Amino acid sequence: MAQTNSQPLLELWTKQMEEASGMWLRMVGQGQIADPQAFWRPFMEQGLAVWSKMMSQGPTSVDPMGQWKQFLDQWIAAWSKVFEQAMGTEAFAQVLGKQLETFLNAGGPVKKAAEQQVDIAVAGLGLPSRGQVVALAQQVIQLEDKVDGLEDRLDRALAHLERLAGAAPRDRA
Repeated sequence: MAQTNSQPLLELWTKQMEEASGMWLRMVGQGQIADPQAFWRPFMEQGLAVWSKMMSQGPTSVDPMGQWKQFLDQWIAAWSKVFEQAMGTEAFAQVLGKQLETFLNAGGPVKKAAEQQVDIAVAGLGLPSRGQVVALAQQVIQLEDKVDGLEDRLDRALAHLERLAGAAPRDRA
């Protein structure tokens, strides 16, 4: 792609993105960021400042779509680089783990309350609860196992009787 008058702005933006990424990674590496929103704030503020500066200077090219595409290409490249660097750090894994743990800790009571509400609604409709259906299914499985066991015992008993009947002398009439 041919260089336009916007090339210096794009180079400035790229430099600022790299500086913001470096600052961000240093903060993560030092364990200064525990809040996920604070985790991204320095990077986003820097990117928005560059964006604002570029927009305030107005279009510098007769091809605004080409300029826009070039800007987006560099934007994507910068994000890719930042994500690649950040996601490979132990600090990122710890922050993500803490966020997941918080989500799961908050979700447990909510799930339990929802299950209780469903049980109440189902009981109000006169339908069996999930627990009752599971208990019934377990009883049916146990009965099937017992029937299978009885069938096996009967087969063995019949086979034994047939062997006894074959060994006994027969009456001649």
